[in-house]
Amino acid sequence: MGNNNNEQINNSLLNKLDEYFKSQLSKATGEIVKIAHQYSLGYAVENISSKTQEAISELKDLDTLLRDISKTNRQFSKSDLEKIGNASFDIAGKYGKTATDYLSSVQDAVHAGYTNVKEIAELSLAVQNAGDMTAELANQYIAATDNAFEMNGSIKALSSTLDGATNIANNNLVDMTDLAEAMSIVGSQAAHSGMKVDETTAAIATMIAVTNQSGNEMAKAFQGILMNMQQVTGEVNDGGAAIDTKSLEKYKKACEELGVSLTTVKGGMFSLKDPMQIIGELSNVYATLDDSDTKRTNLLSAVGGGDRATALNALLENYDLYEKMFQEYKDGLGSMNEAANITAHSWEGSLNRISNTWTDTVENVANSDAIITLLNGFNGVLSIINKVTDALGSLGTIGVLGGGIASAKGLG
Repeated sequence: MGNNNNEQINNSLLNKLDEYFKSQLSKATGEIVKIAHQYSLGYAVENISSKTQEAISELKDLDTLLRDISKTNRQFSKSDLEKIGNASFDIAGKYGKTATDYLSSVQDAVHAGYTNVKEIAELSLAVQNAGDMTAELANQYIAATDNAFEMNGSIKALSSTLDGATNIANNNLVDMTDLAEAMSIVGSQAAHSGMKVDETTAAIATMIAVTNQSGNEMAKAFQGILMNMQQVTGEVNDGGAAIDTKSLEKYKKACEELGVSLTTVKGGMFSLKDPMQIIGELSNVYATLDDSDTKRTNLLSAVGGGDRATALNALLENYDLYEKMFQEYKDGLGSMNEAANITAHSWEGSLNRISNTWTDTVENVANSDAIITLLNGFNGVLSIINKVTDALGSLGTIGVLGGGIASAKGLG
């Protein structure tokens, strides 16, 4: 009997211990889940707060840009500036850029003296995407092309040349950034030499593709070539010899040895031929000669040697490539926007659109009575965080388990 009673007592104690530990473990698990949930909520609030601060910071930048635009061009009314600011989110989002990116381009267009600043700025975003280039280079490319070839800010004309350049870059080993750099350097010289923008673009693209040298180097070399063909003296920042009357005469004779004259008769008067006409005529003879032929070497020497000789040789030996690129330029309609859309829908572009939407939302809230409701909401959230902090300070898993064990011992 005594043994049976002892067994019953032991079983009863074990059952109580089992129930107690289950109860304590359940409470501890509940607290952990509760804290995890509160941590998750706290993280979400912290993240929203961080993103809101970023949005407010960007709104300050946008306001600074708009004020600068207003100071630079007094013709913009307050209403005009508000429309530009409001439209910046959607236009920038179209290209996967931030509103700040767009307004910075508007600011540059204003400083450059454009009146159609919104259109020029959007064009800048498109070429930035299409050519994967910086805003500074894109704006420089647009301004240099516009000024050199007297496009008067025509979006149609500028879009056409950027389409052509993009199509050439898409179909050849040529980078748009190199074309942009080259046009910024040699565009004015080419235009004054009688070249058109399509000829200039195809010519510099040919030199870059064949020589695998930078747009900067080939543009400077092309300046020297054009000065020789147009019989203009001066210094060229390409490392080659200075161009003087003696060197010009030498170049003229080297061309005549190949049966090509730099001049033609128009209306009974002598005038200089267009540069690409001269290149085409020289190419017909040059390409048939051996590399060691003195007529070839004399021409390359006469142009000034160095990069000028390399660039001229590239054009003369690859005139068919120039003609191919010239046609690709003509066929480039829509190429820029097509390339720009690829970048616009990239991972980075998508994130920028989300950022624009959030910043725009914060601005809308900041400009409405709803800001009071938002602030009250944040106050409620902060109260929750405060409670979570208190819970973390008083609760410890070890304490819960330790208390459970001590109580269990008391039962024994």
